[in-house]
Amino acid sequence: MRQSRLRSAALVLLAAALPAYAAETGIAAIDAQWIKAVKAGDADAAAGLYANDAILWIPGAPMAKGAKAIHDAYQGWLSATTIQDVKLTLLGGSTKGAESVGWGTFSITSAPKSGGATTTEVGRYTEVGKRVGGKWVYVVDHASDDPAPTPGK
Repeated sequence: MRQSRLRSAALVLLAAALPAYAAETGIAAIDAQWIKAVKAGDADAAAGLYANDAILWIPGAPMAKGAKAIHDAYQGWLSATTIQDVKLTLLGGSTKGAESVGWGTFSITSAPKSGGATTTEVGRYTEVGKRVGGKWVYVVDHASDDPAPTPGK
């Protein structure tokens, strides 16, 4: 009887912990750290979320391939821009073992550090991640702006 209660209690605790664990694995784990890094204006932290041979495509910029190019892209962006808010809406994805993919939409509200109007950029993204040495990192991070509305539609 006592063992049955202990097993039941253990199963309840495990069931309660699984959603929290799932939220902190794969792409979701990287995305949470990325939001924190860019809102803090920390190019080192943002770039540190990528594999050494990763590829980054961001709107309005050429492909950044490898650790140095990705760091330089973030350094350029975050040194000129204050990120006020970031919303990532994961529309789909999958994590299997040490690999994870995700896709969704984004909204980034920012202001130029030199002064000027606050803007909100919206678009979509696709990401591929992997676990390296116990840490989740991006392998491919591809974001693009939503296209301008078609006149008359």
